[in-house]
Amino acid sequence: MKQKYVIGIDVSKSKLDIAILNNQLELLQERVILNNRKSIRAFIKAVLNTYRITRGEVLVCCENTGIYNRPLEVVCSELDVPLWVEHALKIKWATTDMRGKDDRKDALRIAQYAIRYNDKLIPYREATEVIKQLGVLNKVREAMLGQKTALENRLKEAKTHDAFEYQILSKSFKQVLNALVKSIKQTEEKIEQLIANDPEISQTKALITTIPGIGPQCAVNLIIATNNFTSFQSARHLACYAGVVPFKNQSGTIVKKERVSKMANKNIKKLLHLAAMASIRFDEEIKEYYQRKVSEGKNKMSVLNAVRNKLVHRIMSVVNRKQAYLSKNEYRSQKTLDFTCLIT
Repeated sequence: MKQKYVIGIDVSKSKLDIAILNNQLELLQERVILNNRKSIRAFIKAVLNTYRITRGEVLVCCENTGIYNRPLEVVCSELDVPLWVEHALKIKWATTDMRGKDDRKDALRIAQYAIRYNDKLIPYREATEVIKQLGVLNKVREAMLGQKTALENRLKEAKTHDAFEYQILSKSFKQVLNALVKSIKQTEEKIEQLIANDPEISQTKALITTIPGIGPQCAVNLIIATNNFTSFQSARHLACYAGVVPFKNQSGTIVKKERVSKMANKNIKKLLHLAAMASIRFDEEIKEYYQRKVSEGKNKMSVLNAVRNKLVHRIMSVVNRKQAYLSKNEYRSQKTLDFTCLIT
């Protein structure tokens, strides 16, 4: 590894437990600081001065704890210090000695993981301002949709079982539901406006939605989750993240069927599932593939997962090539047309 020092950080709501190791796995320092930008910035600058190292000679590693990571992510991006945000389960499964558990030990284990598995390092990349705004607006939209669905379900149950309760609830909920519908529409308009004002994101969305089955919401969520497809090197990498890649499950003579991992972005997986269902209905190539595999005796869910995987590869292909999706027949027709033009 090129870094001389690794800072392992166990992140919690109010504090950061820190362990500093050199690349020989020797513990140099342990401490606790507040989880805010001022404290983190002062600590990192102090480490650089104390050990007389450059920003590229130190690596910060932490578990993905969501919003509690934000101060650390922002400061590392501002100071241009390499940051590795790893899945908590990966660190847990890679740790052989799990006797005892506290924040101090967790910080040490995170630092040890970063050194031993340095070849698997995926540097954190701060999302652009537009992506961050899209992420917040998308969460707001999903929250309001959840509230709207909950109220509608309550009304539906009351209408079926208690007419008196339904009469009261319908009057009470009417104004709230109308306000939610209006707010959802306004939020969606803001999302569309943000995308329209950013040429790169607008182009990405336009390309993705040329794939049968991929709708606007699926495209927007993929753009947010992948930082406009800058966070993933390959289609398989994205497919693993979405939980649609089957892995072998065998030991000695015991061979079980391949299964997808539960370590996945469940929201992206759900959207890809809906996209796969739509593509089976409206995409002739996918429809023929699905029917053929099912007729061969394949499990329907396994075939559906293969369709989800195909969609991920199509998505990455159109994004990398920056060309709209073409079906096999459209591609052949285009090649024939190009060849005819060359002859004439």
